Amino acid sequence: MKSLLSFQNAAAKDYLIVGLGNPGSSYEKTRHNVGFRAVRYFAKRHGMGLRREDRIVAEIGRGKVLGAKVEVVLPLTYMNSSGEAVRACAKVFKMPLKQMVVVVDDVALPFGVLRLKSEGSSGGHNGLKSVEEHLGTDVYPRLRIGVGNPKKGSMVDYVLGKFEPSEEDLLPQVFEKAADVLDCWIHEGIQPAMTKANTKE
Repeated sequence: MKSLLSFQNAAAKDYLIVGLGNPGSSYEKTRHNVGFRAVRYFAKRHGMGLRREDRIVAEIGRGKVLGAKVEVVLPLTYMNSSGEAVRACAKVFKMPLKQMVVVVDDVALPFGVLRLKSEGSSGGHNGLKSVEEHLGTDVYPRLRIGVGNPKKGSMVDYVLGKFEPSEEDLLPQVFEKAADVLDCWIHEGIQPAMTKANTKE
């Protein structure tokens, strides 16, 4: 019965999943782009192709996840202006903010650790700052993916640098769990998804 109810609840809504990052091959595998990559992984899992939509300045994918209509979005406005594309998406898709989740990197979390929250501050993340400024609120879900913190040197150089080979090898597992969390959010709601994301395995 629970799975049937989950299906009915999901099918009644549309969902928007936004991955933050920087466009271009030079940024593709940087720590700052882990949100992009996690959302691409989710889209591939569910057979969603991505294509550019100039009215939003983003790559968009559309599909269904257990009956729920889902749009995935990768803003092409660069990280510090991510809010422009997010605001355009919310307007075009007429999506309540509680049915939108933003996926981002987080230097305050150890590599591979996930944290899902229903709202909160930007935590100094420029992409989230931009989203908050353009939406006029910080009350929207966000899934943070830990990329660790530099032991020395510039923070900018660190987030725009690439993962260590050992970390890159583990990223598919991180993206798999992130996709599981997003599926749970769609199927069961924010609280079960938060428990799934925030519980150590």
